[in-house]
Amino acid sequence: MANRQPLTFDEKKQVYEAKLKGKTLTEIAAMIPCSPSCSRKWWRVGRDKGMEGLKQSRRGRHQSGRLSQFAPIVSEKALELKQNHPKWGPHRVLIEMEDDPELKQHCLPAPSSLAAYYKQVCPELLLSKKQPRPKSNQPPEARGVHEIWQVDHQEGIRLDTGEVATICNIREPFAAAVIASQAFIVTTAKYWRKLTIGEVQSTLRQAFAEWQTLPQVVQTDNEPGLAGSPKDVFPSLLTLWLAGLGIKHQLIRPACPTDQAQVERSHRTMNGFAVHKRSQHDYLSLQASLDKEKRIHNERFPSRASDCGGRPPLIAHPELLLQSRPYQLDREYDLFNLQYVADHLATYLLERKVSVSGQVSLGGISYYVGSKYKGLTVQVQFDALIHQWVFTDLETAVELQRKSPKHFSIEYFTGLEKPVEKAKTAIQLSFPALI
Repeated sequence: MANRQPLTFDEKKQVYEAKLKGKTLTEIAAMIPCSPSCSRKWWRVGRDKGMEGLKQSRRGRHQSGRLSQFAPIVSEKALELKQNHPKWGPHRVLIEMEDDPELKQHCLPAPSSLAAYYKQVCPELLLSKKQPRPKSNQPPEARGVHEIWQVDHQEGIRLDTGEVATICNIREPFAAAVIASQAFIVTTAKYWRKLTIGEVQSTLRQAFAEWQTLPQVVQTDNEPGLAGSPKDVFPSLLTLWLAGLGIKHQLIRPACPTDQAQVERSHRTMNGFAVHKRSQHDYLSLQASLDKEKRIHNERFPSRASDCGGRPPLIAHPELLLQSRPYQLDREYDLFNLQYVADHLATYLLERKVSVSGQVSLGGISYYVGSKYKGLTVQVQFDALIHQWVFTDLETAVELQRKSPKHFSIEYFTGLEKPVEKAKTAIQLSFPALI
Protein backbone atom coordinates (compact mmCIF):
# COMPACT_ATOMS: atom_id res chain seq x y z
CA MET A 1 0.00 0.00 0.00
CA ALA A 2 1.35 3.42 -0.98
CA ASN A 3 2.61 5.74 1.81
CA ARG A 4 1.78 3.16 4.49
CA GLN A 5 3.73 3.72 7.71
CA PRO A 6 5.45 0.65 9.26
CA LEU A 7 3.15 -1.45 11.40
CA THR A 8 3.09 -0.72 15.07
CA PHE A 9 3.57 -3.46 17.65
CA ASP A 10 -0.20 -3.51 18.34
CA GLU A 11 -0.92 -3.95 14.61
CA LYS A 12 1.61 -6.75 14.34
CA LYS A 13 0.00 -8.37 17.36
CA GLN A 14 -3.43 -8.12 15.66
CA VAL A 15 -2.05 -9.89 12.58
CA TYR A 16 -0.61 -12.68 14.68
CA GLU A 17 -3.67 -13.18 16.89
CA ALA A 18 -6.15 -12.93 13.96
CA LYS A 19 -4.32 -15.66 12.07
CA LEU A 20 -4.38 -17.87 15.16
CA LYS A 21 -8.19 -17.43 15.20
CA GLY A 22 -8.45 -18.73 11.63
CA LYS A 23 -8.70 -15.58 9.54
CA THR A 24 -6.94 -15.56 6.17
CA LEU A 25 -3.98 -13.27 5.50
CA THR A 26 -6.04 -11.39 2.88
CA GLU A 27 -8.78 -10.74 5.42
CA ILE A 28 -6.25 -9.62 7.99
CA ALA A 29 -4.58 -7.25 5.49
CA ALA A 30 -7.92 -5.60 4.77
CA MET A 31 -8.64 -5.29 8.49
CA ILE A 32 -5.35 -3.60 9.51
CA PRO A 33 -5.11 -2.26 6.63
CA CYS A 34 -1.82 -3.31 5.00
CA SER A 35 -0.66 -5.33 2.03
CA PRO A 36 -1.10 -9.12 2.07
CA SER A 37 2.69 -9.56 1.87
CA CYS A 38 3.08 -7.42 5.01
CA SER A 39 0.56 -9.43 6.96
CA ARG A 40 2.24 -12.64 5.76
CA LYS A 41 5.63 -11.37 6.94
CA TRP A 42 4.52 -10.52 10.47
CA TRP A 43 2.46 -13.70 10.81
CA ARG A 44 5.60 -15.72 10.05
CA VAL A 45 7.70 -13.63 12.47
CA GLY A 46 5.14 -14.16 15.23
CA ARG A 47 4.92 -17.87 14.43
CA ASP A 48 8.72 -18.35 14.47
CA LYS A 49 9.83 -15.88 17.18
CA GLY A 50 6.71 -15.14 19.23
CA MET A 51 5.90 -11.75 20.72
CA GLU A 52 9.59 -10.81 21.12
CA GLY A 53 10.03 -11.14 17.38
CA LEU A 54 7.13 -8.79 16.77
CA LYS A 55 8.96 -6.06 18.70
CA GLN A 56 11.62 -5.89 15.98
CA SER A 57 11.63 -2.31 14.67
CA ARG A 58 13.96 -2.49 11.68
CA ARG A 59 14.97 -4.81 8.91
CA GLY A 60 18.39 -6.40 8.46
CA ARG A 61 21.00 -7.24 11.10
CA HIS A 62 20.32 -5.85 14.57
CA GLN A 63 22.52 -2.91 15.49
CA SER A 64 24.04 -4.70 18.49
CA GLY A 65 25.54 -7.37 16.27
CA ARG A 66 28.66 -5.52 15.04
CA LEU A 67 30.60 -8.83 15.20
CA SER A 68 27.72 -11.06 14.16
CA GLN A 69 29.52 -12.04 10.96
CA PHE A 70 32.04 -13.85 13.17
CA ALA A 71 31.49 -16.98 15.23
CA PRO A 72 29.65 -16.26 18.52
CA ILE A 73 32.70 -17.33 20.54
CA VAL A 74 34.70 -14.48 18.96
CA SER A 75 32.41 -11.71 20.23
CA GLU A 76 32.06 -13.49 23.59
CA LYS A 77 35.83 -13.66 24.05
CA ALA A 78 36.29 -10.07 22.89
CA LEU A 79 33.76 -8.78 25.41
CA GLU A 80 35.14 -10.99 28.21
CA LEU A 81 38.69 -9.70 27.67
CA LYS A 82 37.52 -6.07 27.66
CA GLN A 83 35.51 -6.58 30.85
CA ASN A 84 38.44 -8.28 32.61
CA HIS A 85 40.94 -5.68 31.33
CA PRO A 86 39.08 -2.36 30.93
CA LYS A 87 42.27 -0.48 30.07
CA TRP A 88 43.14 -2.73 27.15
CA GLY A 89 42.51 -1.24 23.72
CA PRO A 90 41.42 -3.23 20.64
CA HIS A 91 45.02 -3.86 19.53
CA ARG A 92 45.95 -5.42 22.88
CA VAL A 93 42.74 -7.48 23.00
CA LEU A 94 43.42 -8.78 19.49
CA ILE A 95 46.91 -9.97 20.48
CA GLU A 96 45.40 -11.96 23.35
CA MET A 97 42.74 -13.41 21.04
CA GLU A 98 45.43 -14.48 18.55
CA ASP A 99 47.10 -16.46 21.35
CA ASP A 100 43.86 -18.10 22.53
CA PRO A 101 43.83 -21.78 21.41
CA GLU A 102 40.01 -21.77 21.35
CA LEU A 103 40.06 -19.14 18.59
CA LYS A 104 42.75 -20.66 16.36
CA GLN A 105 40.19 -21.96 13.85
CA HIS A 106 38.14 -18.76 13.72
CA CYS A 107 38.53 -15.55 11.74
CA LEU A 108 39.21 -12.56 13.99
CA PRO A 109 37.97 -8.98 13.52
CA ALA A 110 40.15 -6.00 12.71
CA PRO A 111 41.01 -3.57 15.56
CA SER A 112 38.62 -1.00 14.05
CA SER A 113 35.77 -3.54 14.20
CA LEU A 114 36.58 -4.30 17.83
CA ALA A 115 36.63 -0.58 18.62
CA ALA A 116 33.17 -0.14 17.05
CA TYR A 117 31.90 -3.21 18.90
CA TYR A 118 33.09 -1.89 22.28
CA LYS A 119 31.62 1.53 21.56
CA GLN A 120 28.29 -0.15 21.06
CA VAL A 121 28.15 -2.83 23.76
CA CYS A 122 30.29 -1.37 26.57
CA PRO A 123 30.91 2.37 26.08
CA GLU A 124 31.36 2.77 29.84
CA LEU A 125 34.66 0.85 29.61
CA LEU A 126 36.21 3.15 26.99
CA LEU A 127 38.84 5.68 28.06
CA SER A 128 38.23 9.31 27.21
CA LYS A 129 40.93 10.95 25.10
CA LYS A 130 42.64 14.02 26.52
CA GLN A 131 43.82 16.83 24.31
CA PRO A 132 47.65 17.06 24.23
CA ARG A 133 49.20 20.09 25.86
CA PRO A 134 51.27 22.43 23.70
CA LYS A 135 55.04 21.94 23.88
CA SER A 136 57.10 24.77 25.31
CA ASN A 137 60.74 24.87 26.38
CA GLN A 138 61.01 21.12 26.71
CA PRO A 139 64.38 19.32 26.76
CA PRO A 140 65.74 18.31 23.35
CA GLU A 141 64.05 15.24 21.89
CA ALA A 142 65.95 12.10 20.98
CA ARG A 143 66.98 11.80 17.33
CA GLY A 144 68.06 8.18 17.36
CA VAL A 145 67.66 4.92 19.26
CA HIS A 146 69.33 4.61 22.66
CA GLU A 147 70.12 8.31 22.67
CA ILE A 148 67.86 8.96 25.68
CA TRP A 149 66.34 6.58 28.22
CA GLN A 150 63.57 8.05 30.34
CA VAL A 151 63.23 6.70 33.90
CA ASP A 152 60.24 7.12 36.19
CA HIS A 153 58.38 5.23 38.91
CA GLN A 154 54.83 3.93 39.19
CA GLU A 155 54.04 3.83 42.89
CA GLY A 156 51.46 2.52 45.35
CA ILE A 157 50.47 -0.80 43.71
CA ARG A 158 48.76 -2.93 46.35
CA LEU A 159 49.09 -6.71 46.19
CA ASP A 160 46.75 -9.33 47.61
CA THR A 161 49.53 -10.31 50.02
CA GLY A 162 49.17 -6.91 51.73
CA GLU A 163 52.46 -5.68 50.29
CA VAL A 164 52.93 -2.48 48.30
CA ALA A 165 55.00 -2.45 45.10
CA THR A 166 56.64 0.26 43.02
CA ILE A 167 57.54 -0.27 39.37
CA CYS A 168 60.65 1.35 37.88
CA ASN A 169 59.91 1.93 34.19
CA ILE A 170 62.51 2.79 31.55
CA ARG A 171 61.31 3.97 28.13
CA GLU A 172 63.20 4.61 24.91
CA PRO A 173 61.26 7.58 23.42
CA PHE A 174 62.59 7.57 19.86
CA ALA A 175 61.58 3.98 19.04
CA ALA A 176 58.80 3.86 21.69
CA ALA A 177 60.34 0.72 23.22
CA VAL A 178 59.90 -0.41 26.81
CA ILE A 179 63.47 -0.92 27.99
CA ALA A 180 62.70 -2.19 31.49
CA SER A 181 59.80 -2.58 33.87
CA GLN A 182 61.03 -3.83 37.24
CA ALA A 183 58.89 -4.16 40.38
CA PHE A 184 60.15 -3.71 43.95
CA ILE A 185 58.41 -4.37 47.25
CA VAL A 186 58.50 -1.10 49.20
CA THR A 187 56.28 -1.91 52.20
CA THR A 188 57.28 -0.35 55.53
CA ALA A 189 55.91 -0.69 59.05
CA LYS A 190 53.73 2.39 58.57
CA TYR A 191 53.11 2.60 54.82
CA TRP A 192 55.57 2.41 51.89
CA ARG A 193 58.83 4.08 50.88
CA LYS A 194 60.45 5.55 47.79
CA LEU A 195 62.86 3.53 45.68
CA THR A 196 66.51 3.77 46.70
CA ILE A 197 69.34 4.81 44.40
CA GLY A 198 70.60 1.23 44.62
CA GLU A 199 67.29 -0.13 43.30
CA VAL A 200 67.24 2.34 40.41
CA GLN A 201 70.88 1.52 39.71
CA SER A 202 70.15 -2.21 39.63
CA THR A 203 67.25 -1.67 37.19
CA LEU A 204 69.44 0.37 34.88
CA ARG A 205 72.27 -2.15 35.14
CA GLN A 206 69.93 -5.03 34.22
CA ALA A 207 68.67 -2.98 31.27
CA PHE A 208 72.25 -2.26 30.12
CA ALA A 209 72.97 -5.99 30.26
CA GLU A 210 69.72 -7.06 28.53
CA TRP A 211 70.15 -4.64 25.62
CA GLN A 212 73.96 -4.95 25.76
CA THR A 213 74.40 -1.23 25.23
CA LEU A 214 74.59 2.07 27.10
CA PRO A 215 72.41 5.10 26.28
CA GLN A 216 73.93 8.52 25.83
CA VAL A 217 71.51 10.15 28.30
CA VAL A 218 69.44 8.92 31.24
CA GLN A 219 66.62 11.34 32.01
CA THR A 220 64.76 11.45 35.33
CA ASP A 221 62.68 13.83 37.42
CA ASN A 222 64.05 15.72 40.41
CA GLU A 223 63.21 13.24 43.19
CA PRO A 224 65.84 13.22 45.96
CA GLY A 225 66.47 9.52 45.38
CA LEU A 226 67.52 10.31 41.82
CA ALA A 227 68.84 13.87 41.71
CA GLY A 228 70.20 14.38 45.21
CA SER A 229 69.06 16.93 47.77
CA PRO A 230 66.77 19.69 46.45
CA LYS A 231 68.59 22.15 48.73
CA ASP A 232 72.04 21.33 47.35
CA VAL A 233 73.34 21.17 43.78
CA PHE A 234 75.87 18.47 44.68
CA PRO A 235 75.37 15.52 42.30
CA SER A 236 73.77 12.32 43.53
CA LEU A 237 75.58 8.99 43.63
CA LEU A 238 73.41 7.91 40.69
CA THR A 239 74.63 10.90 38.66
CA LEU A 240 78.27 10.12 39.42
CA TRP A 241 77.85 6.42 38.61
CA LEU A 242 76.32 7.31 35.25
CA ALA A 243 79.09 9.86 34.62
CA GLY A 244 81.73 7.17 35.17
CA LEU A 245 80.05 5.11 32.44
CA GLY A 246 80.05 8.08 30.06
CA ILE A 247 76.30 8.68 30.45
CA LYS A 248 74.81 12.12 31.02
CA HIS A 249 72.20 12.34 33.79
CA GLN A 250 69.61 14.82 32.54
CA LEU A 251 66.92 16.23 34.84
CA ILE A 252 63.54 17.49 33.68
CA ARG A 253 62.19 20.86 34.77
CA PRO A 254 60.72 20.83 38.29
CA ALA A 255 57.02 19.89 38.36
CA CYS A 256 56.98 19.31 34.58
CA PRO A 257 56.28 15.59 34.01
CA THR A 258 55.37 16.41 30.40
CA ASP A 259 59.11 16.83 29.77
CA GLN A 260 59.21 13.04 29.61
CA ALA A 261 55.70 12.33 28.44
CA GLN A 262 56.69 9.02 26.85
CA VAL A 263 57.59 7.27 30.10
CA GLU A 264 54.56 8.83 31.79
CA ARG A 265 52.42 7.37 29.00
CA SER A 266 54.26 4.08 29.51
CA HIS A 267 52.92 3.98 33.08
CA ARG A 268 49.40 4.01 31.72
CA THR A 269 50.27 1.39 29.11
CA MET A 270 51.96 -1.02 31.51
CA ASN A 271 49.38 -0.37 34.25
CA GLY A 272 46.50 -1.05 31.87
CA PHE A 273 48.09 -4.15 30.36
CA ALA A 274 50.04 -5.75 33.20
CA VAL A 275 48.42 -4.59 36.46
CA HIS A 276 45.14 -6.42 36.89
CA LYS A 277 43.43 -8.73 39.37
CA ARG A 278 45.50 -11.83 38.57
CA SER A 279 48.84 -10.04 38.42
CA GLN A 280 48.26 -8.37 41.79
CA HIS A 281 48.15 -11.70 43.61
CA ASP A 282 51.79 -11.46 44.69
CA TYR A 283 55.17 -10.06 43.64
CA LEU A 284 56.08 -12.95 41.33
CA SER A 285 52.74 -12.68 39.49
CA LEU A 286 53.21 -8.93 39.04
CA GLN A 287 56.76 -9.24 37.70
CA ALA A 288 55.80 -12.09 35.36
CA SER A 289 52.97 -9.96 33.96
CA LEU A 290 55.32 -6.99 33.48
CA ASP A 291 57.85 -9.16 31.64
CA LYS A 292 55.14 -10.56 29.36
CA GLU A 293 53.71 -7.15 28.50
CA LYS A 294 57.15 -5.67 27.84
CA ARG A 295 57.84 -8.46 25.34
CA ILE A 296 54.43 -8.07 23.67
CA HIS A 297 54.78 -4.29 23.49
CA ASN A 298 58.21 -4.42 21.86
CA GLU A 299 57.64 -7.37 19.52
CA ARG A 300 53.94 -7.42 18.62
CA PHE A 301 52.02 -4.34 19.72
CA PRO A 302 51.46 -1.75 16.95
CA SER A 303 52.96 1.52 18.15
CA ARG A 304 51.35 4.90 17.56
CA ALA A 305 54.74 6.64 17.61
CA SER A 306 55.28 8.53 14.36
CA ASP A 307 58.56 6.76 13.62
CA CYS A 308 56.97 3.33 14.02
CA GLY A 309 54.14 3.78 11.54
CA GLY A 310 51.81 1.39 13.36
CA ARG A 311 54.46 -1.34 13.65
CA PRO A 312 55.90 -2.82 16.88
CA PRO A 313 59.07 -1.01 18.05
CA LEU A 314 61.47 -3.86 17.27
CA ILE A 315 59.98 -4.30 13.79
CA ALA A 316 60.08 -0.58 13.02
CA HIS A 317 63.53 -0.09 14.59
CA PRO A 318 65.65 -3.25 14.42
CA GLU A 319 68.64 -1.05 15.25
CA LEU A 320 67.44 -1.26 18.87
CA LEU A 321 69.30 -4.58 18.98
CA LEU A 322 72.59 -3.06 17.81
CA GLN A 323 75.18 -2.35 20.49
CA SER A 324 76.26 1.21 19.71
CA ARG A 325 78.00 1.47 23.10
CA PRO A 326 78.62 -2.17 24.09
CA TYR A 327 78.11 -3.18 27.71
CA GLN A 328 78.60 -6.42 29.59
CA LEU A 329 77.91 -6.74 33.28
CA ASP A 330 81.15 -8.58 34.01
CA ARG A 331 83.11 -5.82 32.24
CA GLU A 332 81.55 -2.82 34.00
CA TYR A 333 84.42 -2.47 36.44
CA ASP A 334 86.92 -2.14 33.57
CA LEU A 335 84.55 0.10 31.61
CA PHE A 336 84.05 2.56 34.47
CA ASN A 337 86.29 5.65 34.17
CA LEU A 338 87.12 7.65 37.30
CA GLN A 339 88.38 10.53 35.19
CA TYR A 340 84.87 10.96 33.80
CA VAL A 341 83.66 11.36 37.39
CA ALA A 342 86.41 13.88 38.12
CA ASP A 343 85.56 15.89 35.00
CA HIS A 344 81.90 15.97 36.02
CA LEU A 345 82.65 17.09 39.59
CA ALA A 346 84.84 19.89 38.18
CA THR A 347 81.76 21.49 36.60
CA TYR A 348 80.31 22.40 40.02
CA LEU A 349 81.16 25.59 41.89
CA LEU A 350 79.92 25.13 45.47
CA GLU A 351 79.60 27.38 48.50
CA ARG A 352 79.82 26.07 52.06
CA LYS A 353 79.91 27.57 55.53
CA VAL A 354 82.58 26.12 57.79
CA SER A 355 81.06 24.60 60.94
CA VAL A 356 82.18 25.34 64.49
CA SER A 357 84.28 22.18 64.35
CA GLY A 358 86.02 23.41 61.21
CA GLN A 359 84.30 21.07 58.76
CA VAL A 360 82.24 21.33 55.59
CA SER A 361 79.97 18.70 54.07
CA LEU A 362 80.13 17.60 50.43
CA GLY A 363 77.60 15.02 49.33
CA GLY A 364 77.04 13.92 52.93
CA ILE A 365 80.78 13.45 53.53
CA SER A 366 82.61 15.76 55.98
CA TYR A 367 85.98 17.37 55.24
CA TYR A 368 88.10 19.14 57.89
CA VAL A 369 89.22 22.57 56.71
CA GLY A 370 90.39 23.98 60.05
CA SER A 371 88.68 25.22 63.20
CA LYS A 372 90.24 28.65 62.68
CA TYR A 373 87.97 29.06 59.67
CA LYS A 374 84.74 28.38 61.55
CA GLY A 375 81.85 30.54 60.33
CA LEU A 376 83.70 31.41 57.15
CA THR A 377 81.97 30.94 53.79
CA VAL A 378 84.23 29.07 51.40
CA GLN A 379 84.07 28.25 47.72
CA VAL A 380 84.69 24.63 46.84
CA GLN A 381 85.73 23.29 43.45
CA PHE A 382 87.15 19.98 42.28
CA ASP A 383 90.54 19.91 40.55
CA ALA A 384 90.07 17.25 37.87
CA LEU A 385 93.80 17.07 37.07
CA ILE A 386 95.04 15.96 40.48
CA HIS A 387 91.69 14.79 41.94
CA GLN A 388 91.49 17.15 44.93
CA TRP A 389 88.89 19.40 46.50
CA VAL A 390 90.07 23.01 46.61
CA PHE A 391 88.69 25.22 49.43
CA THR A 392 88.97 28.98 48.85
CA ASP A 393 87.93 31.99 50.94
CA LEU A 394 84.94 33.38 49.06
CA GLU A 395 85.75 37.03 49.88
CA THR A 396 89.52 37.12 49.43
CA ALA A 397 89.86 34.28 46.86
CA VAL A 398 92.75 32.94 48.96
CA GLU A 399 93.20 29.18 48.79
CA LEU A 400 92.79 27.66 52.25
CA GLN A 401 93.05 23.92 51.87
CA ARG A 402 93.26 21.04 49.41
CA LYS A 403 91.74 17.69 50.31
CA SER A 404 91.73 14.37 48.50
CA PRO A 405 88.16 13.13 47.97
CA LYS A 406 86.98 10.38 50.28
CA HIS A 407 85.59 7.16 48.79
CA PHE A 408 86.78 8.20 45.34
CA SER A 409 87.01 4.71 43.89
CA ILE A 410 85.38 2.50 41.31
CA GLU A 411 84.18 0.21 44.11
CA TYR A 412 82.36 3.09 45.83
CA PHE A 413 80.59 4.44 42.75
CA THR A 414 79.65 1.07 41.23
CA GLY A 415 79.22 -1.10 44.32
CA LEU A 416 81.30 -3.75 42.53
CA GLU A 417 84.39 -5.54 43.71
CA LYS A 418 87.56 -5.47 41.67
CA PRO A 419 87.74 -8.58 39.48
CA VAL A 420 90.31 -11.07 40.61
CA GLU A 421 93.01 -11.42 38.01
CA LYS A 422 93.71 -14.97 36.97
CA ALA A 423 97.14 -16.04 38.03
CA LYS A 424 99.41 -16.86 35.16
CA THR A 425 100.43 -20.53 35.32
CA ALA A 426 104.07 -21.22 34.50
CA ILE A 427 104.49 -23.59 31.61
CA GLN A 428 106.92 -26.42 32.22
CA LEU A 429 108.83 -27.21 29.05
CA SER A 430 110.60 -30.52 28.62
CA PHE A 431 113.53 -31.01 26.27
CA PRO A 432 115.09 -34.25 25.07
CA ALA A 433 118.31 -35.17 26.84
CA LEU A 434 121.47 -34.34 24.99
CA ILE A 435 123.76 -37.31 24.34
